[in-house]
Amino acid sequence: MKGFRNNNGVVLLELLIVLMILGLLITGAVKTWDTTITQRRFTNTLQELNELCYAIVGDPELISDGRRIDFGYVGDMGAIPDSLVDLVRAPANAETWRGPYVKVKFAENPNDYLEDGWGTPYIYLKDSLIIRSYGGGTNLTPEKWINKKIAPNSDVLLRNTITGYVKDITNSPPGYKNQYLRIFITYPLNGVWYTPPAIIPNETGYYTINDIPQGNHRMICIYDTTPLIPNDTADFVEKYACVYPGAPNTVDFKLSIKF
Repeated sequence: MKGFRNNNGVVLLELLIVLMILGLLITGAVKTWDTTITQRRFTNTLQELNELCYAIVGDPELISDGRRIDFGYVGDMGAIPDSLVDLVRAPANAETWRGPYVKVKFAENPNDYLEDGWGTPYIYLKDSLIIRSYGGGTNLTPEKWINKKIAPNSDVLLRNTITGYVKDITNSPPGYKNQYLRIFITYPLNGVWYTPPAIIPNETGYYTINDIPQGNHRMICIYDTTPLIPNDTADFVEKYACVYPGAPNTVDFKLSIKF
């Protein structure tokens, strides 16, 4: 009987050890699973923040014939969206909107693009140009926040400068004939097409245009010695200006006539 009791004690001890090991393994597996889920949510949120940013300002890597072709919502509208919903549904009276700018999974959750990996709505700070995820936390846990800066400031998106020269067929400047030159540009401004007053180059042919939003915009240079006579333009050149945000933008015109 004594030996039997000893054997039972050994078996019980072994069973307790096995249960302890199983408990440790299960605890480790649960922690690993939690870490994996958190990492997946973090990765998905980062990816979606990047997609939202591209939707607003465009993807600088999309190039065709050496020119950037994607300037996002800002390039089409000449404005910064008031809300993330504007990326999917056109604002009222917006004639230049060409969205949607983000892909919406209608078969699942149509508001998926508005929520982070934890199912929490993004915080869109238009004035600060930031899209924020609470990263599984709250507004009281800033150490968990994931912030995506859309652009350094609004000026680099909306107030760029175009400069250039107008020359004739011999590459000569207009001199006093600059008074017969007019440069026009048309671009989106708050969702409608806008053509500001004509720019007149100086006698060297140099001109500058300010406050232009990023994007591809139509420009035309007209040389007209008889502006009072309709349809009597001596020469004109049409171009598309690829306006990069916060960068020097140069558009030169060469006319087919001699000043």
